[in-house]
Amino acid sequence: MALYKATKNLVFQSLGKAVIVDEVIDLEPDYAEKVNKDLKLTFPDVEAVLVPVDETVEEKPKKPKGKKADDETKSDATE
Repeated sequence: MALYKATKNLVFQSLGKAVIVDEVIDLEPDYAEKVNKDLKLTFPDVEAVLVPVDETVEEKPKKPKGKKADDETKSDATE
């Protein structure tokens, strides 16, 4: 068994399990490969619906939305 992160909401009726996006599920590698192959045409926007946890790419930290808001806050503090 291996851990997989879901890139889509999935229901595994034969296993009695369900996962939502970004949840991790423990599956047999052969089964996960079959699911990815079967759903490739259903979800063409993603490379795979189940990604091995050791291959997941961490999201980049979000940058502050605007420098202008920070500058206004600083000027308010100095007044």
